[in-house]
Amino acid sequence: MKQDNGSFRILLKKELLILLKTPSAYVVIVVFLLISGYMFAQNLFLANVATLRPFFSLTTILYLFFIPALTMRTFSEEFRSGTIEIIATHPVSRGNLVMAKFLAGLITVAAALIPTFAYYFVLAGLGQVDGGTVLAGYLGLLFLSAGYVSAGIFASSLTQNQVAAFIISLFILFIFFILDKVTSLATGQIAYVLQYASSDFHLENFYKGVIDLRDVVYFCGVATFFSVLTMKWLELKSK
Repeated sequence: MKQDNGSFRILLKKELLILLKTPSAYVVIVVFLLISGYMFAQNLFLANVATLRPFFSLTTILYLFFIPALTMRTFSEEFRSGTIEIIATHPVSRGNLVMAKFLAGLITVAAALIPTFAYYFVLAGLGQVDGGTVLAGYLGLLFLSAGYVSAGIFASSLTQNQVAAFIISLFILFIFFILDKVTSLATGQIAYVLQYASSDFHLENFYKGVIDLRDVVYFCGVATFFSVLTMKWLELKSK
């Protein structure tokens, strides 16, 4: 157990260093912050309402591109460069490898959100803001990030082409995003299933300041599902 914990910490540190040394990661984060900052300022002056709800809604759309761009190289680069074979010769479990990449990606996404806390202080200086609702909104984004990062890593494990990994990840995330928008085309139980499977549906409570255990379970379930799927796929590829 101690050896597993030690190898996991080494893997996590390695994955974080890779992200820190990757110029494209900084470019993606800067672009994300520029777009979100511009839209926040535009909405602030147009709507003149002290709320971060528009920022949260915009971020869910930006994540469709932002997270695939961050995760597309996680396994694709390992396959392309052949380092995955070197890792396979070491006593490293697939579970630790996948979890290290997952946590490194999630930490990076969370770090990209930190500068946006400035939006809250700007609003607080202009009017009364419900801090609890803002906190719940950010928590919702973190849970969404967990599910999306896990899906992006799975997409990256399918191919050694980073562009292909980006497109596959974008497609998967778009499906989760669009499901509750097409419920009008279905009826009865099918409509309910489509709505429940949608990521946007489960974010609504967070954005209203309500933390529902069912929503937490949903996002944790999505993250776990794609993580297990990635481990099973790697196991299949190694045979």
